[in-house]
Amino acid sequence: MIKRVIAFLLSAIMIIPVLSGCSKYDPNEDVGETINIYLSNEVYDFDPAFAYRSKDALQISRLLFAGLFYINADGELKKNLVDDYEITDDDDKEIYRITFELKESYWSDGSLVSAKDYLFAWKRLLDPNVISDAAVLLYEIKNAYDAKNGNCSIDDIGVYAINNSTLQIDFEKPIDFEDFLYNLASPCLVPLRESTVSGNDDWSKRPLTILCNGPFIIREVSYGSSLVLERNAYFKRDREKDSIKKYVTPYRIVVDYTKTPAEQIEAYKNGEIDYVGNIALSNREEYESKAKISDALSTLSCYFNLDNEIFADANTRKALSLAIDRQAIADALVFASPATALVPSGVFEATSAKKSFRSVGGDYLAKNADLDAAKQLGSFSGSFSISVADNEVNIAVAEMLKSAWEQLGFDVDIVKLSTTPTKVVLPGEKAPTKEFVNDAYLTCLRERNFDVILTEVSALDTDAFSILAPFAEGYTGRNIEFTVDSYTDPVNITGYNSDEYNALIDSAFAEKKVSARASILHEAEEMLMTDLPVVPLVFTKNAVLISGDLENITRDYFGYRSFTKAELD
Repeated sequence: MIKRVIAFLLSAIMIIPVLSGCSKYDPNEDVGETINIYLSNEVYDFDPAFAYRSKDALQISRLLFAGLFYINADGELKKNLVDDYEITDDDDKEIYRITFELKESYWSDGSLVSAKDYLFAWKRLLDPNVISDAAVLLYEIKNAYDAKNGNCSIDDIGVYAINNSTLQIDFEKPIDFEDFLYNLASPCLVPLRESTVSGNDDWSKRPLTILCNGPFIIREVSYGSSLVLERNAYFKRDREKDSIKKYVTPYRIVVDYTKTPAEQIEAYKNGEIDYVGNIALSNREEYESKAKISDALSTLSCYFNLDNEIFADANTRKALSLAIDRQAIADALVFASPATALVPSGVFEATSAKKSFRSVGGDYLAKNADLDAAKQLGSFSGSFSISVADNEVNIAVAEMLKSAWEQLGFDVDIVKLSTTPTKVVLPGEKAPTKEFVNDAYLTCLRERNFDVILTEVSALDTDAFSILAPFAEGYTGRNIEFTVDSYTDPVNITGYNSDEYNALIDSAFAEKKVSARASILHEAEEMLMTDLPVVPLVFTKNAVLISGDLENITRDYFGYRSFTKAELD
């Protein structure tokens, strides 16, 4: 018996070096595979604070940046870069606080991701001069709402970097802490390095200088040609101990932009690429049963510019909505369903995926067109344009809208917002060498330089508040316009400003019981769908093709794919 024990111990001792060697860093280790895919349409601005304006930008942002939490495919909140947290809910001392202990993680240049990086990123969102709907996710923080609306200093908000690894958030009153933690899973609330962003308005348009804290970095970008993502060797791992593949398996992901959507499908059929993230319209019916499909928590919609006298009249907006055949648009896109309201499928009714806001809320808009009812609302004429990002899906939808609205008597043009890279001179250089891009679509949207614009209304988190609140004064995320002796409160990007709607959103914000707040938000959505500054078209879905050779592709609750463990068989 003793001999057996000794033999067992000797065997175990001999195995230990072998096992430790499996996870220990080896400088001669194979770096991993290069995976060729078609991930998305091109993205020209990689700022996570604005990624919600595009499903393509959201997909890439999720690969480049990581936040405190994420939401898995089942709608469950999971820790990401937070090690632990403590909630203080003390009515006697009036202390309402969350204290986070961060996991040790690093930027792509090897420097530590600090609590100060979260503090900087969130203060930036709450700066009155920064335009982002995502600011609303932070409004429950002490003084956050007032700071965004210019009523106190940005330094008064209740977020503190206690030390490099401790982040503290203070609230003025009791809140639903679980609901707020879900907010922190938003891809818009990831950390940013102040030295990279501050004083450089164009930092996110120069991919090679962007610091990332997610699983991948941008190794190379050639607009109109390709995008190369490379493993972030610092992501989560101990470089002296861990295998280079411990957290991110593939070495590189190469995205080819030279092919048309139809040519991408041919390349997929021929085994030249293993993943297609945006299936060509002409091939969607063929691949409907083969695609991996999930809700995108996004509503493809039209924003009207209410400064245009054509759209100032609510009856005109209603007529334009009635003329739209949402079912026909959904059928044309295949991976979509008619949007009978604004808040998309998948958004929580409260703080659980078990019941959705949409299943409780009403259907306020018809699936099919009713031209007769539309024409009864008035006699229509005049000219206007529909501005769209230059891709085949948006152009196809715009063509259908143009046809419908011209039957009402309008003259409609389509403006394709094509982004053209230009050469710039970077610091320390004598001649222009690097491509630099101002995203034409984002510029048009931010400057309100449109009559009608086709846009994605994407959920910033799992709560309907983040979708509906930006249409109310004080919650728009837009910058305040100061003059010498006064200032103008920002209105929604459409120009919509309703006292009654504003009051509903104020009431929802003040209500801390999530179920009661949801009831108020249903009222707000109904009012918005009556006033129609925004006209929903379809609820979109994420549909991708993944070859049998590509394994271990997972997704989050919003349908975006992770490639951290991707392998070619």
